[in-house]
Amino acid sequence: MKTTLTNPEWAVMSALWGKEPQTLSGVIRLMGDAVSWSYTTYATYLSKLCKKGFVGFELKGRDKFYYPLVEMDECIRAESRNIFDKMSEAGAKQLLVCMIREGKLSKEDQKELRELIDELSEGSE
Repeated sequence: MKTTLTNPEWAVMSALWGKEPQTLSGVIRLMGDAVSWSYTTYATYLSKLCKKGFVGFELKGRDKFYYPLVEMDECIRAESRNIFDKMSEAGAKQLLVCMIREGKLSKEDQKELRELIDELSEGSE
């Protein structure tokens, strides 16, 4: 991936992931009250995301139908690498602990995390 996403770009991508293709009006509708941008601001962010290689579009008549070119998991991995690159090994552990505590994980998420920790523990023996 070329770069990480800004907070507003994350919001736009979140409106597209799993709901594509969408027109500009569709993206605005999906984002709802999450932001209070003008029509041109939405258009600007979609244009930037296209230039960065995160979003593509198909022209159908006069309408552009936007769709993500990258998966959410790929963006999350890039963001994670970006954060971990800034931290020492000890800081990375503290960050993970903080994220787990603050993350309000569901019981299913907690179970999956325990299984991952068990799997990683078995691999290091």
